[in-house]
Amino acid sequence: MDHYMEREKRNPKHSDLIAFWSPGLQIYAVSVLESYSFMYYCDYYEISQETYDRFEEPEFDPPYGRLLFSEAPVGNHHTPEEDALREKFYGRA
Repeated sequence: MDHYMEREKRNPKHSDLIAFWSPGLQIYAVSVLESYSFMYYCDYYEISQETYDRFEEPEFDPPYGRLLFSEAPVGNHHTPEEDALREKFYGRA
């Protein structure tokens, strides 16, 4: 799979958020840019279609659903469920 994020939308109120459709997971999701020391990484959360539809509204404060997986360089963020979701997300499953 060449594209793991389709129909991206940015939230004007939160520049660190990108909502998108995930073809691999067949869900709407949001990537949240996080920082750790001098590095940046993304956490990925499931969102509803309603949240996705409203994502570009200027005053919308989007709610997150469940954490799908994290790309954090430290910590215990690699459970078997997260690893399986990551593989599907990137088209490697």
